[in-house]
Amino acid sequence: LGKKAMTDTLHGLYLPYWTFDAHADCPWEAEAGYYYYVRDSQGRQERRVRWEYASGRVLNFFDDVLVTGSKGVHLRLLEDIAPFPTTTDLVPYDAGYLSGWVVEQYQIDLVGGAQDSRKRMMAALERLCASQVPGDTHRGLRISPQFSAQTYKHLLLPVWLLTYEYRTKVYQVAVNGYTGKIAG
Repeated sequence: LGKKAMTDTLHGLYLPYWTFDAHADCPWEAEAGYYYYVRDSQGRQERRVRWEYASGRVLNFFDDVLVTGSKGVHLRLLEDIAPFPTTTDLVPYDAGYLSGWVVEQYQIDLVGGAQDSRKRMMAALERLCASQVPGDTHRGLRISPQFSAQTYKHLLLPVWLLTYEYRTKVYQVAVNGYTGKIAG
């Protein structure tokens, strides 16, 4: 392992990413559950739930939902070395930044990236709506989001990558080129 993990196998690369923005107007409906207690025939306290209809609306702006365009680095590693800089901290493209670095082409197309961002936005909306349901618990949450003002940006983000094989299995160690955070 020591021979495989030589420092000359550490490579700097720019990975392709997108950020997606969107406004979401998300009505929701659910059954809100309120706990109450009764005594059973042996005198023990038993918890029950009274269900009531509930509804509401969540308005949310998604700013810079980051989606990788790479398949070459394990997704879990990229999630573990996050965060990367926000778009306000990024600099415009300059070919000089690429000197000595490998630049990976997008391996996931824009449609695939947009679908991934939509899944993340939907999951976030479900959590936001669930947090608004009154009572002690809920069930049957249904959301009906409408998205507008959807935009995206192309990004190249710096990552140092070490890839090695040990006993026929490939391992990767990644370093966030902006923060220095390491995962592997």
